[in-house]
Amino acid sequence: MKSFSALVLLVAFTIPARAAFFTNSPDADAFVRAATPTLNYGAAGSLSVSGINATNAAGFTNGVFDSFLRFNTAALTANFNTAFGANNWAVSGARLLVTEVAAPAQTNFNRGKGAFEIRWIANTNWVEGTGMPNAPTTDGIVYTNEMTLLDSNADASLGVFTNAGANGAESFSLALPAVFTASISAGQEVGLFLTANDPKIGFTFNSQNFGTASARPFLIVSAVPRPGLTAINLAGTNVVLSATNGVTGGTYQVLSSTNAALPLGQWTPVATNILNSNGDFSIAVTNAATAPQQFFLLQTQ
Repeated sequence: MKSFSALVLLVAFTIPARAAFFTNSPDADAFVRAATPTLNYGAAGSLSVSGINATNAAGFTNGVFDSFLRFNTAALTANFNTAFGANNWAVSGARLLVTEVAAPAQTNFNRGKGAFEIRWIANTNWVEGTGMPNAPTTDGIVYTNEMTLLDSNADASLGVFTNAGANGAESFSLALPAVFTASISAGQEVGLFLTANDPKIGFTFNSQNFGTASARPFLIVSAVPRPGLTAINLAGTNVVLSATNGVTGGTYQVLSSTNAALPLGQWTPVATNILNSNGDFSIAVTNAATAPQQFFLLQTQ
């Protein structure tokens, strides 16, 4: 009797119909200013991303603004665990939703449309503070903290975006580097840093201290259940794989290798375009019973 081992590894994701979505508002956010590098603005009702050449309503430059946001994803992770089973899901998408104020009345804020970058940052050890635009303090994050909070070796870009330059909600679809999705999956504090790419951008949007809760920033995360192999059997010369927690309507393929340590690119497709129509499914790999040991990998297409 030949023996077989099953290796279950989900290495790519699509966004299928059974994706679940949950939102999270920040537990802390603040903007910092290069012009006042030791002052805090954590309690302001707005955040800002501004380039060095941006101007306010009167045509004066206010200098560089960057913004920090921090989201506690513990409740979000618990919701996904409830929906799919503990750790039986994977992040399939993430968006930052904000409400822009194109013409802020406060003259400290610049105006202008342009490009900016959103980064996931590893260091979330900062204090929001109580400073206001007209009454800054020194009890929280300030511009000079950027030198210790930002780490190009650990942080990851989530994309470059352009604000609308108009009042209203804007949604920015974020990239999904492994460090970012891992922090969400673990229910950790997730830190975002927003900084100008365009020297003329003056992007102002509501913060978590804004009076209307629905107009505050939100991190919107989607996740899908992980498919998994639950049983492996022989049927003549065929290998029959039983799978569960697949995505209804998802399409999968099976890869095989006699060496589990090989890089993914060296595994051989043995069954492709497998349509799953009911959430649980089986896969017959034709004439696969030919080696003393094989490893099988189930992957979404």
